[in-house]
Amino acid sequence: MSQSAARLLHDPSVLPVSAPLAPAAVEAKIHALPRVNALMHRGVYKIALGCWAGFLAVFWATFWVSANALFMVVIGTFYALMFFGVPIIMSRMAPTRPRPGSLGGFLRGRFATIDGPISGSDALLQVILVPVALGLGGTAIGFIIHAARAAY
Repeated sequence: MSQSAARLLHDPSVLPVSAPLAPAAVEAKIHALPRVNALMHRGVYKIALGCWAGFLAVFWATFWVSANALFMVVIGTFYALMFFGVPIIMSRMAPTRPRPGSLGGFLRGRFATIDGPISGSDALLQVILVPVALGLGGTAIGFIIHAARAAY
């Protein structure tokens, strides 16, 4: 038998594969995982709803002078009320959720997604990016329409 094999046989830190692990031989290292939110904070939904309301307000202000266009804005507003109203009503029918912490705490914390946890501020950005971009684009188009009307 070689010297390295003999050393391994007498080394107490090397256990055979078939040997049961004694509690003293194994030291478990337990790490506390950071808390990850699985539910979106209600404030995020309110911010997103405010962005969509601002987008509709731009349409109302832009097309207020045209009856035909205003009729289409009324229909779009009705669809928006249904789109946002039904989930709000259904969420109030569900069992109550535990009260969330502050919105600032959510933004500083972590949020669970299907691809892994992200920061709360990144989750907010992903939710409001489209309505904010549409609101800015709608505002620019509204200014252009008003400028074109003023030119004629």
